[in-house]
Amino acid sequence: MSEASQTRRSERALAIVAHRGFNLSLLISGALLLGVLALGWKAQWLDWAELVLGLAMAAEGVLLATNWRGARKLTVGRLQRRRSGRQAQASLRSRIVWRLASPALQLLGVAWIGAGTLTAALGLGQIV
Repeated sequence: MSEASQTRRSERALAIVAHRGFNLSLLISGALLLGVLALGWKAQWLDWAELVLGLAMAAEGVLLATNWRGARKLTVGRLQRRRSGRQAQASLRSRIVWRLASPALQLLGVAWIGAGTLTAALGLGQIV
Protein backbone atom coordinates (compact mmCIF):
# COMPACT_ATOMS: atom_id res chain seq x y z
CA MET A 1 0.00 0.00 0.00
CA SER A 2 1.46 3.37 -0.99
CA GLU A 3 2.04 6.19 1.44
CA ALA A 4 -0.36 8.46 -0.50
CA SER A 5 -3.26 6.03 -0.16
CA GLN A 6 -2.43 5.57 3.52
CA THR A 7 -2.54 9.38 3.98
CA ARG A 8 -5.88 9.64 2.16
CA ARG A 9 -7.30 6.86 4.31
CA SER A 10 -6.17 8.56 7.53
CA GLU A 11 -7.58 11.89 6.30
CA ARG A 12 -10.93 10.25 5.55
CA ALA A 13 -10.96 8.63 8.98
CA LEU A 14 -10.13 11.95 10.66
CA ALA A 15 -12.82 13.70 8.62
CA ILE A 16 -15.41 11.16 9.75
CA VAL A 17 -14.31 11.39 13.39
CA ALA A 18 -14.27 15.20 13.31
CA HIS A 19 -17.67 15.44 11.62
CA ARG A 20 -19.38 12.90 13.87
CA GLY A 21 -17.72 14.43 16.91
CA PHE A 22 -18.98 17.82 15.76
CA ASN A 23 -22.54 16.50 15.55
CA LEU A 24 -22.26 14.74 18.92
CA SER A 25 -20.87 17.89 20.53
CA LEU A 26 -23.75 19.91 19.10
CA LEU A 27 -26.18 17.49 20.74
CA ILE A 28 -24.31 17.62 24.05
CA SER A 29 -24.26 21.43 23.91
CA GLY A 30 -28.01 21.47 23.35
CA ALA A 31 -28.53 19.10 26.25
CA LEU A 32 -26.36 21.28 28.50
CA LEU A 33 -28.18 24.44 27.45
CA LEU A 34 -31.54 22.84 28.14
CA GLY A 35 -30.29 21.54 31.47
CA VAL A 36 -30.96 17.90 30.66
CA LEU A 37 -27.72 16.80 32.32
CA ALA A 38 -28.43 18.89 35.43
CA LEU A 39 -31.97 17.87 36.34
CA GLY A 40 -30.94 16.75 39.81
CA TRP A 41 -31.43 13.05 39.13
CA LYS A 42 -29.44 10.81 41.44
CA ALA A 43 -28.78 8.01 38.95
CA GLN A 44 -25.18 6.76 39.01
CA TRP A 45 -25.11 6.22 35.26
CA LEU A 46 -25.88 9.91 34.69
CA ASP A 47 -22.68 10.90 36.50
CA TRP A 48 -20.70 8.55 34.28
CA ALA A 49 -22.52 9.89 31.22
CA GLU A 50 -21.58 13.45 32.19
CA LEU A 51 -17.95 12.42 32.54
CA VAL A 52 -17.81 10.59 29.20
CA LEU A 53 -19.79 13.19 27.27
CA GLY A 54 -17.74 16.00 28.77
CA LEU A 55 -14.50 14.31 27.75
CA ALA A 56 -15.86 13.68 24.24
CA MET A 57 -16.86 17.33 23.87
CA ALA A 58 -13.49 18.53 25.17
CA ALA A 59 -11.69 16.18 22.75
CA GLU A 60 -13.70 17.53 19.81
CA GLY A 61 -12.96 21.04 21.04
CA VAL A 62 -9.22 20.29 21.01
CA LEU A 63 -9.49 18.96 17.45
CA LEU A 64 -11.25 22.10 16.25
CA ALA A 65 -9.35 24.67 18.32
CA THR A 66 -5.88 23.36 17.42
CA ASN A 67 -6.81 22.30 13.88
CA TRP A 68 -4.99 19.03 14.49
CA ARG A 69 -4.04 17.55 11.10
CA GLY A 70 -6.47 19.90 9.38
CA ALA A 71 -9.55 18.75 11.32
CA ARG A 72 -11.33 22.10 10.84
CA LYS A 73 -10.77 22.04 7.09
CA LEU A 74 -12.01 18.45 6.90
CA THR A 75 -15.09 19.26 8.98
CA VAL A 76 -15.93 22.33 6.90
CA GLY A 77 -15.39 20.29 3.72
CA ARG A 78 -17.83 17.58 4.85
CA LEU A 79 -20.40 20.17 5.89
CA GLN A 80 -20.04 21.92 2.52
CA ARG A 81 -20.44 18.68 0.58
CA ARG A 82 -23.63 17.88 2.44
CA ARG A 83 -25.07 21.31 1.67
CA SER A 84 -23.85 21.45 -1.93
CA GLY A 85 -26.22 18.64 -2.87
CA ARG A 86 -29.14 20.88 -1.94
CA GLN A 87 -27.93 24.07 -3.62
CA ALA A 88 -27.14 24.36 -7.31
CA GLN A 89 -25.11 27.57 -7.07
CA ALA A 90 -23.65 29.23 -4.01
CA SER A 91 -24.63 32.83 -3.37
CA LEU A 92 -22.21 35.52 -2.24
CA ARG A 93 -23.63 35.34 1.27
CA SER A 94 -23.16 31.59 1.31
CA ARG A 95 -19.53 31.90 0.20
CA ILE A 96 -18.83 34.49 2.91
CA VAL A 97 -20.40 32.25 5.54
CA TRP A 98 -18.23 29.31 4.47
CA ARG A 99 -15.12 31.56 4.59
CA LEU A 100 -15.96 32.43 8.19
CA ALA A 101 -16.71 28.82 9.12
CA SER A 102 -13.13 27.88 10.01
CA PRO A 103 -12.54 30.75 12.49
CA ALA A 104 -16.02 30.17 13.93
CA LEU A 105 -15.22 26.48 14.44
CA GLN A 106 -11.99 27.47 16.17
CA LEU A 107 -13.91 29.65 18.64
CA LEU A 108 -16.50 26.92 19.08
CA GLY A 109 -13.69 24.47 19.79
CA VAL A 110 -12.34 26.70 22.56
CA ALA A 111 -15.84 26.96 24.06
CA TRP A 112 -16.27 23.18 23.85
CA ILE A 113 -12.96 22.62 25.63
CA GLY A 114 -14.20 24.73 28.53
CA ALA A 115 -17.72 23.31 28.60
CA GLY A 116 -16.54 19.73 28.19
CA THR A 117 -13.93 20.08 30.92
CA LEU A 118 -16.47 21.62 33.29
CA THR A 119 -19.04 18.91 32.53
CA ALA A 120 -16.47 16.15 33.00
CA ALA A 121 -15.26 17.70 36.26
CA LEU A 122 -18.82 17.95 37.60
CA GLY A 123 -19.50 14.33 36.64
CA LEU A 124 -16.24 13.19 38.23
CA GLY A 125 -17.05 15.18 41.36
CA GLN A 126 -20.33 13.28 41.72
CA ILE A 127 -18.62 9.92 41.18
CA VAL A 128 -15.82 10.47 43.69
